[in-house]
Amino acid sequence: MPAPPTLNADALTEGSVAAKFLALIQTFDDLTGAPEWAQSSRTIGIVTAALLFVVRKILGKKYGVNWCSFVHACVVGLMSFVGVWLNVFGAESLTGTTEPLGQILCKGPLTTFHSIVAAITMGYGVFDIAEGMHLAKADFIMHGIATLSIMAYFCEYGVPEIILPMLLMEISTINLVFLGASELFSEKGIIVNIVIFTLNFTFFRIVACPYLWWEIFSTAWEHKENPFSQACLPWHFAYVVFVFGMFFNCLNLFWFIKILKKMVRKFSGSESWKQKNHVKES
Repeated sequence: MPAPPTLNADALTEGSVAAKFLALIQTFDDLTGAPEWAQSSRTIGIVTAALLFVVRKILGKKYGVNWCSFVHACVVGLMSFVGVWLNVFGAESLTGTTEPLGQILCKGPLTTFHSIVAAITMGYGVFDIAEGMHLAKADFIMHGIATLSIMAYFCEYGVPEIILPMLLMEISTINLVFLGASELFSEKGIIVNIVIFTLNFTFFRIVACPYLWWEIFSTAWEHKENPFSQACLPWHFAYVVFVFGMFFNCLNLFWFIKILKKMVRKFSGSESWKQKNHVKES
């Protein structure tokens, strides 16, 4: 795994969002000692899976909410948002190199968040597989295998920071888990949640993540013969990025069309706001 670059924190504009996010991560590092363990992806994954089993034991699916998915989405979604913000608005000032170029050239993770996020999701994949086997649900198992495989690929090659932007998708999951929890909200609350979910899904899964994925792929492809890139990335890296990106982009587009059709039915009055909000009823 490439060593983290030296950051010039003074280069960030004082009071800027990037400076505040960097200060947040530095506080996290001081409180948790994260620099000592942030690159231990397997350990982070195992601990994450164990903690999710505790959450499931305590909360289960109370009120019809998958609380494990909610916890994972909150942690990963927010951490990835901070990381991506620094990639876009802080990396060049901090290191002299833009992202994802720095990561593709094996200059290492910008912060500890960049190392940790993919490992957390890798642990969630392990949990998903175990949960699916326990419940004998093939969809859980398949989702877990896909999640684990992709995250493990980046973590095992020591470049979890490169996949971090794709985990912005989890932000829409924060609202998704409440779609089937009609007993928790009034009709107005349900409408607000559905609208926020639709906006988040559209922005993060249809606009932001495909754009960020293309930046990663095009940069990896351009530099696949570069010795600096070859120092940490395997020959097949750009191909893997292309395949997994196209798969998830097409999958998100498929769900986006279903969501739009559902919104038309909701606003036209042909379907109640409290009915058929679960994912499987889309």
